[in-house]
Amino acid sequence: MDTVPAATCDPDKPFAQIIVPTVDTVRYTYLVDSLLAGGKHVACVGETGTGKTLALSAKLLEGMPPEVQPVFMTFSARTSANQTQDIIDSKMEKRRKGVFGPPPGKRCVIFVDDLNMPQCEKYFAQPPLELLRQWFDHGGWYDRKPPCPFRTIVDTQILGAVGPPGGGRNPVSARLLRHFNVISFTELSDGSVARIFTTVLGAFLHRNFNDSIASLTQQLVLGTVELYNAIRAELLPTPYKSHYTFNLRDMSKVVQGLMRADPKTTAAPTQIVSLWLHENSRVFEDRLTCPEDHAWFRE
Repeated sequence: MDTVPAATCDPDKPFAQIIVPTVDTVRYTYLVDSLLAGGKHVACVGETGTGKTLALSAKLLEGMPPEVQPVFMTFSARTSANQTQDIIDSKMEKRRKGVFGPPPGKRCVIFVDDLNMPQCEKYFAQPPLELLRQWFDHGGWYDRKPPCPFRTIVDTQILGAVGPPGGGRNPVSARLLRHFNVISFTELSDGSVARIFTTVLGAFLHRNFNDSIASLTQQLVLGTVELYNAIRAELLPTPYKSHYTFNLRDMSKVVQGLMRADPKTTAAPTQIVSLWLHENSRVFEDRLTCPEDHAWFRE
């Protein structure tokens, strides 16, 4: 982290667009940068809430050479092979007969979020992924308009974000994955999580509130991290409580709720602590379904 500029947080920026670099994100973006510079396809695998989409989008928008032309796509369960082909073809220019690519002198990097989200068809294939595999194996695909010439795609790479199977996501065929260099995004350590939310919440409290409230930043964040870890350890999902799945997005909702505090009506430290208790109850306790779990949470 000594070579990374100190993080500066703008509280006026939309919460979902605030990026605080950590040791993990610096490592991941360096690997992605090196692989893309070498012309490789990259797949980033990790649980929901590990920052794949945010880190990769920021890297493509702000941290790439000027010759790189980023394209953003998001797959869903209803994405079809035809839609995928049309979107990519619309970004390509004709180089010569049968050869297409980004404008001369440019290199296109297509970021595909939720790469494994497309629904499986009758024979368990995912048509959009099979289209990409045809491109990787044979260098392009066929135009759908007669006489259906073969379109060779050049100077283009894929950067994909892949979540674990389950919750609408499907396993990805090894025939496709073999073309990717896979980077695993692990869950952030408690220190990294505390650094992120302390930076974000601290910038907001120091700008809008007095020192007595702003000095509570670290205690509020560490308390949220401790509560989050306790909930994940004790309140595990079961067949009757399959929705007991908690990730970093839940903790970010608590911090985001604290950042909605109004300086006109919040003047005492006890008020910001009351708001913190309310936000934890709203985010975590409202998901609990039985009296025993509610009693455990309130203890």
